[in-house]
Amino acid sequence: MKRIFETSVAGRAFGAAALSVALLSGANGAGAAEIKIGVLYPISGGGAIYGGPAMQGHDLAVDEINAAGGVLGMKFVTAARDSKLNPAAAAAAAKELITKEGVNVLLGGLASSVGLAISEVARQEGVIYIATIPKTIKLTTTKLHPYVFRTASNTDFEGDAMAQIVKKVDGKKLCDIQLDYAYGHDLGDGIAKALPKHAPNANIVIKLRPKLGATDFNAYITQIMGSGCDTVVSGLWGNHFVNFAKQAAPFGFFGNHVYITGGEIASHEVASKLAGDYPDNVWSNTYELWYHSPTDAHKKFQARLAKKADTEATAMWPVLAYNGVMLYKAAVEKAGSTDADKVSKALEGLTIDTPMGKLTMDAKSHQANTGQFWGPMKKVAGKPYRVMDPITFVPPPE
Repeated sequence: MKRIFETSVAGRAFGAAALSVALLSGANGAGAAEIKIGVLYPISGGGAIYGGPAMQGHDLAVDEINAAGGVLGMKFVTAARDSKLNPAAAAAAAKELITKEGVNVLLGGLASSVGLAISEVARQEGVIYIATIPKTIKLTTTKLHPYVFRTASNTDFEGDAMAQIVKKVDGKKLCDIQLDYAYGHDLGDGIAKALPKHAPNANIVIKLRPKLGATDFNAYITQIMGSGCDTVVSGLWGNHFVNFAKQAAPFGFFGNHVYITGGEIASHEVASKLAGDYPDNVWSNTYELWYHSPTDAHKKFQARLAKKADTEATAMWPVLAYNGVMLYKAAVEKAGSTDADKVSKALEGLTIDTPMGKLTMDAKSHQANTGQFWGPMKKVAGKPYRVMDPITFVPPPE
């Protein structure tokens, strides 16, 4: 597999090996026998807990496609950049990938603000962007355009699922803590819209909005504990939740509150990092669990990923990146071309098989029918980390 990986939006090579590949590929992008994929995940800073695993899934998909002969007789080549969890940096990198590297498609993103920034560049340049992780509902509603497609879930779906859990745990007084950017605001709105339908007796008594990248949550913990909440609804993800949990633990916070979050902290990335410090009374979501195979295809995928990652307990984010690559492959094959307008039409209504079952891209909204697993995180004898038990799949709305 050939990959050009640069962390600088100006085009500096990430290591000598990547520089060599960049020089061999030529300044103006791939040759006729290549299809070049521009990839943007955070591989440094707080987002690396998800970005690094996502790149593993991306690379696995590219390797498998190329080993099988490529697409339309052409091999996939990856030009990857560190999005740095920063919209401006990601937009500049996306622009550089298109204008200097000559990529045929953009994949990735993590923070919703980054996804929106990449999407705008894709719109301006007329290049397909497949958002594999960003979930802001705006991406496929008010900010929808012909070149953006999403394989991840969205904030309205997650808000609805969380409201159902509020009902299940009989939550009455809710504290809402979300990160102060697109995903946090839209998830908060999604919860508020869904509560009257699923838990009409529950009320949000306080809304808190720490900044994206925050590390000190003590002031927010104090406010929640003083508010009289019995339930917390949240979208803190990755290291945000890791820091929050460790800072809240000395106060007995999780013994007094049910914590419901759409931040995928049920993923093994977070469960293994917190290990014995993972708190009680947490309900969360995940797209995939290495220890749960709902399909034979997942069992085989997880075995291939485990071999590539050299660990039995694999991360969750690889499957999202993997699906994004496979969706683009299928669209190019259907279109018989890499032309963005033809691929856009091919993506609309397209169905592919994935490790988690069939994935269909809605022709109108450009939103894939992606559901999630939801459940409480429990201690299991002999395991140093929490697992979801029971595991309940929540399908996307029709």
